[in-house]
Amino acid sequence: MQKTNLNKALADLAKQFTDKLEAQAKIDRTNATGRFAKSFKSSVTEDGFEISSDAKYAGAVDGGAGIARSSREGYDKKRRLEEWAKAKGIRPVSKLKNGYKFRKMNTDSNSAFKSMIFAISKSIAKKGTIKRYQYKGSEIFDRVFESMRKKVGLDIKDGFSADLRDELIKIVKIK
Repeated sequence: MQKTNLNKALADLAKQFTDKLEAQAKIDRTNATGRFAKSFKSSVTEDGFEISSDAKYAGAVDGGAGIARSSREGYDKKRRLEEWAKAKGIRPVSKLKNGYKFRKMNTDSNSAFKSMIFAISKSIAKKGTIKRYQYKGSEIFDRVFESMRKKVGLDIKDGFSADLRDELIKIVKIK
């Protein structure tokens, strides 16, 4: 049986799902650089569709961050954390007797910025990532799927029933 209507319905659903993920990432404010919101990719498989993200930190945004298991992974996390801090405009601060002072960002060793990144990474390892999600992940994939659950079922049912109807018409015409 050819699944032309079903495949079309799956392709449409996959596109809608990635569009909703992108919109939800912007609503949740989990896209400091904009790369996470634009990282969602979809593909139709034989029995459904797959949604993925090519952002390496997508798992941390969705499910929370863990401790780096290798020095390479730790270096990558540190680099992404630096990129995030720069995109958010977060600067190191010194506490003084009469208040706070922003540290210089253009020094040769950039030690204040590196110290800030180290402190943030220790806090993430201890607590987690996003405070407004109780330091767990945002669970963006689950929330978007729940919002589309009924539509997914109906569209798949309609596509499959149209393919089945077409196949039955071919069988009846042959006989």
